[in-house]
Amino acid sequence: MIDSQTARLKALAELETVRADIREMTETLERVDLWRPAAGLKKACAEALVMLDQLAERFDRKLVVTLVGPCGSGKSTLLSALAGDDHLSPSGHQRPTTRQVVAFCRQRSDAGQLVEQLGLENIRVQASEAAEALENVILIDTPDTDSTQQAAHIPIIHQAITLSDVLICVFDGENPKRRDHTDFMIPYVRLFNGASLVAVVNKCDRLAEAELTDSIMPEFATYIHAAWSVDPAAILYISARSHLQQPDWNANTRPRHALDQFDQLRRLIVDTYNRAGYSVDRRMENARSLRGYLQQSIHREAEKEKIALKAAVDQMAAAEAEAMQQAVAAFGGDEGRLASGVNVRLYQQLAQRWLGPVGWLVAIWARILVFGTGVASLLRFGNPVRQILGAVATVKQVGESKKAMHAADRGAGAGMALMQYDAAMAKAWPDIAERLVTARFTPRVRDDRQAPGDGAAVGERLAEAWNAALEAELEQAGRRLSSVTVQLLFNLPTLAVLGYAGWLTAMNFFSNTILSSDFFVHAFWTIALVLLLSFFLLQGLIRLAAGRERLVARVFERLQTSLERDVRLAETPVWTQAQRILGLAR
Repeated sequence: MIDSQTARLKALAELETVRADIREMTETLERVDLWRPAAGLKKACAEALVMLDQLAERFDRKLVVTLVGPCGSGKSTLLSALAGDDHLSPSGHQRPTTRQVVAFCRQRSDAGQLVEQLGLENIRVQASEAAEALENVILIDTPDTDSTQQAAHIPIIHQAITLSDVLICVFDGENPKRRDHTDFMIPYVRLFNGASLVAVVNKCDRLAEAELTDSIMPEFATYIHAAWSVDPAAILYISARSHLQQPDWNANTRPRHALDQFDQLRRLIVDTYNRAGYSVDRRMENARSLRGYLQQSIHREAEKEKIALKAAVDQMAAAEAEAMQQAVAAFGGDEGRLASGVNVRLYQQLAQRWLGPVGWLVAIWARILVFGTGVASLLRFGNPVRQILGAVATVKQVGESKKAMHAADRGAGAGMALMQYDAAMAKAWPDIAERLVTARFTPRVRDDRQAPGDGAAVGERLAEAWNAALEAELEQAGRRLSSVTVQLLFNLPTLAVLGYAGWLTAMNFFSNTILSSDFFVHAFWTIALVLLLSFFLLQGLIRLAAGRERLVARVFERLQTSLERDVRLAETPVWTQAQRILGLAR
């Protein structure tokens, strides 16, 4: 008792895991709503969750074994033969013979859940002591899959199958490879584990013995494997009528031979399906198969679009890269002002790092470059290009300064950059959209507003990338030009002259010798000349190592590299959904 309860608890826990996996599939499909197959797949997931809910509700109920087949296949006769009651399910020549679900069980209460789910008008419960051998099984017969009342019967058959644990698919031995019945069963058999499926070829007594064993059954087995993509627990040939208590053979329809696997089918039901506890194992296997079927369905649908979708994604990436290149080129704006502004920022970096007399001149020179409106610009946070152009504005004439400030307010070439980007993407998008529609995306993607990125987002990303590239290059150039060796080299001449003049002054002071004013004038100019010469040489070094144009070129090179490494500059539904579908295909 404890073992069965433990097994049940484990099964319920695993069932909840299966539910969670299917819910995760549903969430994934909801995130690819532009892909048309997602709607049908999502509906299948919802249906699967309903089936799992029903399965959980009947964990303690008897195993439901359902007969499914077309008109004339002998389902009703087979149910009567298995039940040992010739009149259990109506049979005869009038079609359809079965107009509602017939449930055979020991007690009517065993079929309570089936009655509740199917409705009293759609099921007839036949309780009989003859079902004593089926203590843990309920046998049900379903309406024909292809009768004249098919439209009314199909929903009942569908609901009965979703409440089933084992399917016995019955085929007419005189025409077992009827494509309509096989195709009808395909979406259902894939919801079940192979061990929960049995294919039965009925009326085998009407076929020639050699033809049955050497041709019909081998060909049928191959046909079923190919059509269903699943291996049933058994593929059997039977003569159900032969096992009725009163077969009432017509003179023209008596058995042609005694070959019959009916006893094997009955043992499968009585000895295997009827075992205590078997229902829990069978239901869990079906739940796992249901999950696997959904996973495979999603994968198959995504796999169909892999080539077209990969081409669309590659084209999107190439188009965006080209659009970004054009935007970057336009983003540079007035390269002359930009170079001057970068130069100002470089001297600001050096002023923070340099010490000594030359450092004082570097600091003074940096402030000279940024006086007036440039100072106001540098005090504002935001786009670094705005800071640069504002700093440069003050070294121009008044009219030019106003132009620079206007440019700073909108960023150097920022407006043109966004226009270039949007124009380039709009030009490339029609071809990309057609590829996406070919990959079964909704026609809504033809709207160029679905294109990856938009002007505002690209402009913001460009500003961030430019700022990062500029700061990195300035940091690197400032560190290289402010090393201890370089500072010592350029400060040393001035410090030497300054030290020598100071030593002479001190020595004469302590010896009570008064130096003339000409000495101090000459000393001052010597120090000034050496300092200016050192500063001019430093400027020459700065020009050689990090000239304005060279530094701007390096900033743009770093910017390009940064943008190339970006997988996406502006995430959009089309791009992200295409990537998700490719992920599903993998």
